[in-house]
Amino acid sequence: MINKLFKDEIFLSYFLVIFFSLIFFFNIQNPYESFYVNYDQEFWNTYNSLLIYSNIEQEKYDEPGHISYLLFSFYLKVIDLLNILQVPDINDFNNLDNIKNKTQSLIFQSRIFGLLLNTVLTLFIIKIFKKFGAKNLILFTFILITSNGFLTHISQYRVEPLTLLLLIISMFILMSLVDSNKYQNLKIFFFNFFIILSIINKVQIIFYIPLMLLIILHYKKFNFCLIKNIKFLIKNKRDLLYFLISTFLIISLISIRSEQLHSTAYLVIIYLFFLISFFSLIEINSYKNISIFFNLTLLLSFLVIYNLVINFTNGGERTFWVFFKISKIRGYLGDIKLDQSYDTILWIKEFILFGIHNLKELLLSIFEIKKNSLIILAVFALTIASKKFKEYYHLNIFIILYLAIKFITLFRSNAFYYEIYFDWFILLGLVIFLNNFKIKKIFNYTMLSTILILNIYNNFNTKNFQQINGGSYSKETYCSKEQIYSVNGIWEYYSKKIKKEQIINLCK
Repeated sequence: MINKLFKDEIFLSYFLVIFFSLIFFFNIQNPYESFYVNYDQEFWNTYNSLLIYSNIEQEKYDEPGHISYLLFSFYLKVIDLLNILQVPDINDFNNLDNIKNKTQSLIFQSRIFGLLLNTVLTLFIIKIFKKFGAKNLILFTFILITSNGFLTHISQYRVEPLTLLLLIISMFILMSLVDSNKYQNLKIFFFNFFIILSIINKVQIIFYIPLMLLIILHYKKFNFCLIKNIKFLIKNKRDLLYFLISTFLIISLISIRSEQLHSTAYLVIIYLFFLISFFSLIEINSYKNISIFFNLTLLLSFLVIYNLVINFTNGGERTFWVFFKISKIRGYLGDIKLDQSYDTILWIKEFILFGIHNLKELLLSIFEIKKNSLIILAVFALTIASKKFKEYYHLNIFIILYLAIKFITLFRSNAFYYEIYFDWFILLGLVIFLNNFKIKKIFNYTMLSTILILNIYNNFNTKNFQQINGGSYSKETYCSKEQIYSVNGIWEYYSKKIKKEQIINLCK
C-alpha cells in the first residue's frame, strides 16, 4: 500500500511539500526569534486578529488583510479552546504582567498559522500543475519549494499566501466551469466570491487577476473566445442587450459609489479588463444567459461579502476602499515623489519616468542568472530554434503575462516576499510549454535539473536566508521615543489599543 502511494506522483509531491515545510520551518528560519524581526507584518497582523478575537473591529486597512485576520482569530479561538495557549482578549492583554512572553507566544502561533497557510497554498499549486497535466511533477515540486516565494513564507505570517490561495481557488472553480456548465450560476457566483475575498485580503492582487486568469487559455486546449463572443453578441440582440444593461449597471454603481473621478476611471478600466479576461476564456454560446448572469453574480457576491464583513466579521467599511477609492494606491507606489506630488501634471511626469525606470529594471532582470530568467530565455530560444514560431508562439504567452505582472509589481516594490505571486505562475507556464513543445526527454530533464540546481545555489545560503527572514527596520527604530510617544508614531498608528506602559514593557 505504501509503495503504491509513493509511486503516485501527486502523493509524493504532497509528501515532499509537507516534509520540507517542517524541515525549513524549524531548521532554516528560526520560528522562535524575536517578534521584532518581522514586526511590520507579524505583530500588526496578530494585533488585528486579536481585535477580531475580542469582537472589536480591526484597525489596519492598508492591505486590508481582513480574511487573514479573521481566519487567524478563529485559529486563536481553537488553540485557546484546546488549552494549547491561553489567548487573552485585548483588554486582558493590556493588563498582563508577562506581556513580552505572551506576545512572543502569540507570534510563534502566528508563524505556525503562516506555515499552515503556505503549505496549503503549495499543495493547491501542485494540484493545479497536475490539473494542467504536468509531467515530471516531482522535479517541478522541488523547484517550487526551493524558490524564494515558498521559503520566505514558511516561517512568516504575511497576507500574501492566503491572498494567492483565494485566487487559485477561484481559478479551480473557473476550470470546473470550463469542464462542465452544470451548476453554472453557482460556479460563477463562487468564482467571483473568492476573487473578491482575495482582493480585500491584499489590494495588490486586483492588478494581477485579469492577467493570471488568462493562463487558463491553455487548460485542455488553447481557445481564445473573445472574438467569437463579440460575434455572437452582435448576432444575438437579446444577449447583447442583457450584457450591455448588466455591464452598464456595474459601471453605474462604480461611478455612484466611487469617491473621486479618477478612482472611477481606474475602477471601470480594471472591471472591463476583468470582464474581457473572463469572456476570453468562456464561450457565451455554450452557457445559458451567461452574458447577464456573470455581472449579476459579481454584484451579488460583492453584496454578500460586504454585508458579512460589515455586520458579522468585525471588518469595517474601509475593508472595501479598493472598490471605492483606488487612487489611494498612489500612496503605496515605490517612489516617494509619487506620494508627495500634488500637481497632477508633475505627478504624471514622475509616474512615466518611474515606469521607464521599472521597465529598464525588468528587462535587465531577464539576463540575471536566476530561475525565472533561465525559463524565459530557454523558452524563447527553443521556440525560435524550432523554426515553427506560428505553431508555438501561443505557448510563450505566459512569459508576456509574467513580465506584465512583474512590471506592475515594480511600481510597488521588488521585495522578495512578492515572489510568491510569480514562482508558481512561471512554473505553470513552463509546465504548459513542455507539455506541448516537442522535445527529447533527456533535454527536458536537463533543463529542469539545471533550474533546480540554480535555485539551490542562489537561495540556500546564509545571505539569502537572512534577507528573506529580515524585517524592514530594527527594534531600536520601533522602540525609539519618537515612535512610542508621538501621535504619528508607528504604535499609535497601527496598534492604538495597546497602552503606553505595555509598549514600554515590550521594548525592554
